[in-house]
Amino acid sequence: LYYFDDEQRQLCEASRDAYEAVLKEAKKGQGAITTEIRAASDFQEVFYYGEDYHQQYLAKPGARPYCSAQPQEVSLPPFDRWAPAGLLEKHAPKLAEDFWKQHGPKPHCVIREPHEPIQWRRSWFRALRWPGRR
Repeated sequence: LYYFDDEQRQLCEASRDAYEAVLKEAKKGQGAITTEIRAASDFQEVFYYGEDYHQQYLAKPGARPYCSAQPQEVSLPPFDRWAPAGLLEKHAPKLAEDFWKQHGPKPHCVIREPHEPIQWRRSWFRALRWPGRR
């Protein structure tokens, strides 16, 4: 994960630490989360996206059933439980926790996930605030 400012760094580290803790509690995972978290400014080269055939490969028709991509069946705790001090309101999730309870990790291979669009419910959206609007 590459961050562009200190708030993003704090969010990356806090989410890693929170997820690592719930994985350990659930006796899932393979120890410490080792995802690299570094400042984007540490790199001189521009970041390039991978080729199109690498993007969303599990969602493409005829994709190999990569069951190693199966979720751990453990969700990241709600944001208000691990948000860094002072960042909760500014970075609060746009979707309510009820959305994730319904559409979060399930005990199956992701390749078998339904392809139908999610039927949105108004209650899933938190009130969005824009400057100058009420």
